[in-house]
Amino acid sequence: MNAMLCPLASGSLGNALLVASRRARVLVDIGLTQRRLRETLAAVGVEPDEIGGVFVTHTHRDHFSTSAAGFCLRHAIPVYASEENLGNLSDTFPAFRKLVRGGLARPMDGEAVEVGDVAVEAFDVPHDSPGWCQGFRLSLGPARRRRWVTVATDLGHVPDDAMAWFKNATAVVIESNHDPEMLWASNRPADLIDRIAGPHGHLSNEDAAEAMAEIVGRSRPGRLKDVVLAHLSRDCNTPDLALEAQAHLARGKAEPVRVFAATQFEPGPMVMM
Repeated sequence: MNAMLCPLASGSLGNALLVASRRARVLVDIGLTQRRLRETLAAVGVEPDEIGGVFVTHTHRDHFSTSAAGFCLRHAIPVYASEENLGNLSDTFPAFRKLVRGGLARPMDGEAVEVGDVAVEAFDVPHDSPGWCQGFRLSLGPARRRRWVTVATDLGHVPDDAMAWFKNATAVVIESNHDPEMLWASNRPADLIDRIAGPHGHLSNEDAAEAMAEIVGRSRPGRLKDVVLAHLSRDCNTPDLALEAQAHLARGKAEPVRVFAATQFEPGPMVMM
């Protein structure tokens, strides 16, 4: 399999992102049922036993679940997260303690983790989850054709120190959660709206567009090839609105950046790198 990434599911009902190289397959988050994981992996031609590691961004249940713990235990898949997040997962999910006892819960607090020819580094992002919420930068492939993927799917804003992890990425997976007008017109409680729109909530389409403009401006011309917009709200956003906000990535460019919107119920897009 050539280097690629593919969201298996993206949204408040469950998240999982597959990143693959010629020699390794890893998942970022695993907030799906075992049945759904098998179905979505099969749809992209990957067997569960091929997964070499799961990297957990944070401890909200749409990013890790009891079912996920059972899946990892059954297939002997290591789970990587910050030490604090591993503790929170153990407190929240009794099934996770079996992963701890089996040596499959592994702390990630500093050095890059290597799974085959994929190296994964973590960075902090602002989100209101217990413990730390993290993004990941994954580098994959041989040295002469190295590819970088930066992933940040839950964050209220993109601080400058996090922005540095996006510079010169080949592909970016970034949250584009809501349209502000749709959010404020929704029937959600005011405190929930404030949380979502706040600095430790979720990025709006406009926030994501501003972040991508800065990422492109900081990167070498032509370096960024693909953007996947993630964690779209089913009630307060649409793929068309999220994609429209990113139209600037193609405007006036000889080689425009390709932009895709991930969805909740169907795997894809499969982005080859």
